[in-house]
Amino acid sequence: MHRGVQDFMRVVLSQGEALGIVPNPPASAADLSHLEHQIGSPLPADLRLALAKLNGAKLPTGTLLGVGTPVGETIEGTLKDLAERMERSFLDPELPLPFHKNDEGALLAFDRSAGPVADTWPIIDYFVDTGEVRLVYRTFDGWCRTMVSEWTSPDFFDEFTLDKYLRAGERHAGIEADVASSHATVAHALKRAGRPEDAVQSYLRAARCVPPLPWCDWEALKIAALLRERDLALEAATRLSARAPASRWAQRETTPGRIADVIGKVAAGDTDMSGWTRLLDQLAAQSDDAEDKERVASVRRALLHQEGLPQTRPSRASVVPAVADLDAWWAATRQAYVDGQVRDEDLLLDPAFEALRAMHDFAELLRIRRDF
Repeated sequence: MHRGVQDFMRVVLSQGEALGIVPNPPASAADLSHLEHQIGSPLPADLRLALAKLNGAKLPTGTLLGVGTPVGETIEGTLKDLAERMERSFLDPELPLPFHKNDEGALLAFDRSAGPVADTWPIIDYFVDTGEVRLVYRTFDGWCRTMVSEWTSPDFFDEFTLDKYLRAGERHAGIEADVASSHATVAHALKRAGRPEDAVQSYLRAARCVPPLPWCDWEALKIAALLRERDLALEAATRLSARAPASRWAQRETTPGRIADVIGKVAAGDTDMSGWTRLLDQLAAQSDDAEDKERVASVRRALLHQEGLPQTRPSRASVVPAVADLDAWWAATRQAYVDGQVRDEDLLLDPAFEALRAMHDFAELLRIRRDF
């Protein structure tokens, strides 16, 4: 049993009452063997050892699933329900193996498709309502260590705040530095805390992980562009422009044309355009939309010939209408950003803001703290 799992068991059994944890008696060897027979493979060793001491429990984060009949929600029952929802066979050897359910119904599960050896299965989040799947912990030991760090932290019983959210993300990132979701949590918190320079670094860390969170590069590119951080923007744009199937483009949450528009804003004025034009060529080759393809080509021509960039296209209707009084317009835009009505993409790509951009540095907005 790994050290993190040992610490998890120690905290649950010795401090459980203070934490509101309701444990179950140990699982029997027969029940564990029955589950392994049902799923057609051994359980991860750490999970098996944990269940042999603690057969399910009500935890601060949700419910640890158990085995056998008298323990309430079980791994086997939840797996059968999951198979039905995913329209897959319960006997599918690559069906995720759930072990935890939170109060909203989201599952933590072992990703059995990651390999034939149970002890190498990483842990994924599975959202029952949407079917979204993402890797959230590299190992069961990593999950246990993160839970212990949360439950034993001085702020565990404090009210949920932005600062508490940030500290939780930092703890996870410190435990599993190679897991993208930990850095994405930190990045989101830093962005809301008005620390864009730190946020863009965390988004890039999330995008460098294997597997990455591809949308983090789009977030990083937008922030870098607003901060006029050329090198950071180039790193994010390089990954966003890499050839990828349609499924990866959906995960990037952007389009070649939008990336090209942001590249145009960052690259304008550079003396060497070769790196940027190479990225634009890759984007043009991947665009299936004629208008989008022409958008990329227009940005490329403008950069190469030092001409005016084409007018950017907003992704939606302007949230803050332009007014003649620039001070009033800036104040309204600032408040809309604080309220979450104006996004980074609007600040970069909505042409309605052009007159305001000429008078104000929109990076100032990124430094506004926005508590939950």
